[in-house]
Amino acid sequence: MYNCRNLISVVLIATIAVAFSSCKCENGDSRKAISEVDDDVRADDSAAKKLQKVQEIFYTIPSPMEMASLLKKAGTTYDASMLNDVSNVVKYTSSKRQALNLGIYGANLSYASIFNQNQESIIYLSCAKQLADKLGVTSAFDNETMDRIESNIENRDSLIDIISDSFYTLDAYLKENDRQNVSALVITGGWIEGLYLATQIAKNSKDVPQEIIQRVIDQKYSLSDLLELVNAYNDGGNLDSIIADLESLKVLYDQIDINREAGDVTTDESTGVTVIGGASTYSYTADDIAAITARVKEIRTSFIQ
Repeated sequence: MYNCRNLISVVLIATIAVAFSSCKCENGDSRKAISEVDDDVRADDSAAKKLQKVQEIFYTIPSPMEMASLLKKAGTTYDASMLNDVSNVVKYTSSKRQALNLGIYGANLSYASIFNQNQESIIYLSCAKQLADKLGVTSAFDNETMDRIESNIENRDSLIDIISDSFYTLDAYLKENDRQNVSALVITGGWIEGLYLATQIAKNSKDVPQEIIQRVIDQKYSLSDLLELVNAYNDGGNLDSIIADLESLKVLYDQIDINREAGDVTTDESTGVTVIGGASTYSYTADDIAAITARVKEIRTSFIQ
């Protein structure tokens, strides 16, 4: 009897132990599953925040068209000798070179069109189209777009609008097809080329327009954004060399101080236009600008080779 009760007790204890163990295991699995879901949610949230940040950066970097417009307004003259040789287009066989030089030829196209150089605009458009086709982005410069450009070749404003739309289309296509890394390289090439043109004009001018110098210095902030953008897409270290180039330029920009004073913010109720007051002061030397000019040229030369 005693043995029987003992046996029953052992069975009950074992059953409870197994049940408890099973319950404990199920709870553990549940906690693990919940933990994995939490990790997935955090990962998705982190990826969404990263995407939003990168998209914000995309729009903070000035386009080559903006820089070309500034050079025109500053009263500089067109200088075709500064632009990338069109015969180089056949040399770019890797997707990295094609993307960088699509940005560079895009900046050349912007520069030529802003200065009403219609024939050269067509030539640089052809270079940009060739590289876009090689990158598989034919929609940016399809037959309809090319026909519109030919029809508006004498209308500078329309031509500029069509060119800008083409690069927006290209950028949108790359993003929609998860090729933001290519888009980042196109932007990098265009940014370097715009800065190269501005610094070369400043270097070769007897009386350098102050707005050009200020614009060159203001690129200090754009450079930080660009570095963040390229770093975001440096999967496997594929963009290490680009980052090293930009970091070397940042070292030179760090020698320059920009102090921005807060000012009044006013909004015109009739037009909805908001004006932010205040002024910026720049602390730099001629050697600082010369060093930036030289380094930009070196980077640009490495891109177009």
